[in-house]
Amino acid sequence: RHHQDRSIPAASWMKLITILLLPIVSVNTLSPEVLLGAAQDAARKAGVMMLSAKGSSNTIKATKANSKDLLTETDLACQHVIYDVLGKVKDTRFLGEEDVPSGAAAATAAAKNALTQSGICWVVDPIDGTANFVDSIPLSTISIAAVDQGETLIGVVYDPFRDELFSAVKDQGATLINSSSEKKRIVVSAAKTLEDAIVYAGAPPTLKALQPSLRGYNAVAPKARTMRLLGSAALMLAYVAAGRGAAYFEADLAAWDTAAGSLLIAEAGGKVTDADGQLYRPASTRQIVATNGHIHDQLLSTLEAVDGARLDN
Repeated sequence: RHHQDRSIPAASWMKLITILLLPIVSVNTLSPEVLLGAAQDAARKAGVMMLSAKGSSNTIKATKANSKDLLTETDLACQHVIYDVLGKVKDTRFLGEEDVPSGAAAATAAAKNALTQSGICWVVDPIDGTANFVDSIPLSTISIAAVDQGETLIGVVYDPFRDELFSAVKDQGATLINSSSEKKRIVVSAAKTLEDAIVYAGAPPTLKALQPSLRGYNAVAPKARTMRLLGSAALMLAYVAAGRGAAYFEADLAAWDTAAGSLLIAEAGGKVTDADGQLYRPASTRQIVATNGHIHDQLLSTLEAVDGARLDN
């Protein structure tokens, strides 16, 4: 009886090795295109849910930091939809607003813990502008960012009411896809002085953050062309990135409010810092001064004179 050669041919070995390596490759090569596509898909699906919300899902389920800090059934449902989509991207984790106890201390600790680690963390605000949403004011957005070791790689802000999808990829610029599915690059305003600028400001839910915001408003308003308070940090950041106004400031915001929008502005040619002029970091920056870059120093000095973007001790 002849000995039967049971060795595996070299070509088959190569095919087997290739198959075995596929999961490893898919885990470790999370390209910007994959991350961006997932974030855009998740944002659009949550937007559909926001637009279809009716009746009790629109009403207040609970309050968080105080009676002005609202939570609805739709916030929770949108976050679930977003997690379901983004959870299909392997080896990623989440920092979502509705997962974190209320208050600045809890949000700061959660951001520091989640966003300084290696690996992609999805930073999610399922409805930014919940108070607007509750009162049927069409100024609410979905904000999603992908952060790795404190660096924001992807930022997506979606306005479902206007069907406008703002997106940015680090070092690749920022874009807007409008309701006609037209995609264009966005750039910040060309305003060279505060006097030529429309400036956005926040209306925070806590008195501690509201007081400096009011000081800042009183200092900036006489110098700016005009001011606007839209009630959604992510939307105002996206608008600054798109040249719809030149600046935005607020004294106390969480990473889920700002991570995506800050990347939009940076990639559109603007600048985002804290009240001391230190560049934005998603894991630690809560004071936001965001501009087209041209008026940044002027706005900072105006706010500094009254501590308009810094919490009182």
